[in-house]
Amino acid sequence: MKKLFITLLILFITRFAFADSVLIEGFEYGNHDGETPVGWEVANDTWLAGYLEQDHNRIPHNGNWYAYTNSTESWMFMPMYLSEQLKYRFSLWAVSDGGYQLEIWAGNGANPSAMTQIMLNEIVSSGSYEKFSAYIEEMTSDFTYIGIHAVSSYGDYVLTIDDVIVDMVGKYDIIVEPANYYTLAAPGSQVEFDCVFTNLGYEPSGVRINCISEYFTDVHLYKDGEACTTFHVEPDESVEFTGVATLTPNITVGEMGFVDILFTLDCDCATTMLTLWATAGYESIDECNITTLNIYPNPSSGNVTIEGSGIVTITNMLGQIVLQKEIVEKETVTLEKGVYFVKMNDRLSEKLIVK
Repeated sequence: MKKLFITLLILFITRFAFADSVLIEGFEYGNHDGETPVGWEVANDTWLAGYLEQDHNRIPHNGNWYAYTNSTESWMFMPMYLSEQLKYRFSLWAVSDGGYQLEIWAGNGANPSAMTQIMLNEIVSSGSYEKFSAYIEEMTSDFTYIGIHAVSSYGDYVLTIDDVIVDMVGKYDIIVEPANYYTLAAPGSQVEFDCVFTNLGYEPSGVRINCISEYFTDVHLYKDGEACTTFHVEPDESVEFTGVATLTPNITVGEMGFVDILFTLDCDCATTMLTLWATAGYESIDECNITTLNIYPNPSSGNVTIEGSGIVTITNMLGQIVLQKEIVEKETVTLEKGVYFVKMNDRLSEKLIVK
């Protein structure tokens, strides 16, 4: 039986529900390697900006720039107004080759004695980058600064941080994030995917699930192994789901289908949607008797060489055709920054990233 290659692109779109960002600090702009991070007040250069040359951005933290310290104890401060009338979420990514206590504070001056309310308090141990976050339901007063405090647990080690984010959070902020992007399936067979629903707000909520699609049938979400159409979620709680959907048996090669999975709060005050896209194409070259498809470099900075013979179709993440032409053996094309899917003769397909 011929197999289809199903490319799953999961997008999450939050309607009426995203928190407003007060700070998104990825250390990407204006910094110089080995100097104090731009916009931060640091004593004795104990925090520095760093740069690591890479072929592509790190995932899920973005970019090649970061901030680091190797001091036994270090502070850095940034002016920022935080209101006692609002709720906030603080998050960052961190890694250490030893052990550090990492804190985020709020205060009214660029010095340790002015820091009066702790926002986040975590131990960062050896390993890979890990995300740390904290939801703050009550600010004790209005503040004009935040401070990042690092204390070495033992020895002479390095602590690295990236993607510091501060969000204002409302009562009904919700989000759904994908956990996987690709799978293999045949017409009429099941496609599996995973996602995580998170209540970013500060009120508990009941949530309804609705699935809409003309390309998939028997769409179900499972929580703790049981089919789920409604569930309850507490503030700052995340719920993991496994989804199962059956691809319609009459889908044609090269056709793109989708299923919308809507998560709606019982109060009808917020909705977030997960969209699952599926593009059908042959998995095996022998099965469809066509030439190979070779794309390089991938990721690319804009100029992409495509090797193969036949009609090449390039679509963006929304399924829109951005280029379609006949290629004989090899040709170079230029694309703008984005994520694309390249198809040869509506059979072979490959994902392409242009940075």
